[in-house]
Amino acid sequence: MAARKKKTAKKKARKTKKKTKGTWGGARPGAGRPKGSGKGPSPNSRRNRVAVMLTDTELKALKGRARKGGIPVSTAAYEFVAAGLKRKR
Repeated sequence: MAARKKKTAKKKARKTKKKTKGTWGGARPGAGRPKGSGKGPSPNSRRNRVAVMLTDTELKALKGRARKGGIPVSTAAYEFVAAGLKRKR
């Protein structure tokens, strides 16, 4: 008996497009590279991280504020700390 040939998918030649530098764009407004995604962080980003330990009751109160405002818990915590720091100045 002769050995049977393996059936493999044929590889297709890829058409390569010429890449050009800095072609983030598009026809739609808002399409393209997001602000601040180039060199360095976005100017409006919160880059510094802080860890906070809360009791169960404090966390429950924070979650309640977040739910009431319709915002994430981390954003509520940020706003709470930022408001406290502004008062101390």
